[in-house]
Amino acid sequence: MAIHDAARRAPTSVCSGPTYAPMALNRPAVAARSALKVAVLNVAGGADFRAILACLSRPPLADAGTLLVCEASWRMPKHGWVEFAPRLAAALKMSFVFVPAFGRVGRDGELRTIGNAILCAQPLEDFHAVPLSKPPFKFYRHPLVGSHQAVLASIKFDSRRVTMGVAHLERRWDPEGRGRQMDDFLSAIGNEAPVIIGGDLNTTTIDMDRRYELLRAAAAIVLHPRRFREPRPHEPLFERVKEHGFSIEEANVPGVPTFTVSRLVPPLWRPKLDWIAARGIRPVKGSATVVPARTSILGRRVSDHDFVMCEFRL
Repeated sequence: MAIHDAARRAPTSVCSGPTYAPMALNRPAVAARSALKVAVLNVAGGADFRAILACLSRPPLADAGTLLVCEASWRMPKHGWVEFAPRLAAALKMSFVFVPAFGRVGRDGELRTIGNAILCAQPLEDFHAVPLSKPPFKFYRHPLVGSHQAVLASIKFDSRRVTMGVAHLERRWDPEGRGRQMDDFLSAIGNEAPVIIGGDLNTTTIDMDRRYELLRAAAAIVLHPRRFREPRPHEPLFERVKEHGFSIEEANVPGVPTFTVSRLVPPLWRPKLDWIAARGIRPVKGSATVVPARTSILGRRVSDHDFVMCEFRL
């Protein structure tokens, strides 16, 4: 079970910006978890590791066999130096692939980074990164070096190949820019089927690379709350999803938000940012759900995003 740890190295410069190589480790299949029960979470670094693990150890997440993870930290000081993806995979006895997106190389030559990961109850094959279009960042100045990268991998399920993927699209860009990034991601998949993808698609419906972005967003949410819970008419990425033969129908709960900066924010004013889509495979009817990312009804939140989950059947 050798770990592929090229992500520890310094970045490689490409036309869209520096990129980092994946790291991965395969383990034997975990019979107690169904690889076609898929959960998505932006872990916001994952510093609250034990609480996130606790959430994944009880229903309805306890038997989820594929986790599509965004913003997983690898030795970032602000996240408590956690090596989130490999640590969570070890705790759940799952295989994983982690692809860094943004980071910095320390004086010791080791990479401190944040990126995306696929964890699975089945061994992962053909895993690779997918570079996404780079935003212009007209006003925002990213504190880290790197470039957005999605992740693709395949598994064997009942003797069939199933492709899994996760993407984290740029919040500080406009809807057209996120549409470009989604087209990059889906084009890399080609004609593969069946495929299940998900992630934090940042479907804010507005351009966040502007002055006073947070004030603008807060005002827009208060004035037009339904737009942020039902963003499809305002985000071209959903057209890209449809053009590539994917569907979000029955894989997501319509109108239910997935993000909040605080549990004190009413659900009416929370946006829907996290999604699952599929091609060539059917969602189990009624299995789509949003699971609050908190330790209990009154407990603390473990992320500013909630879990989104759906089960599929070949």
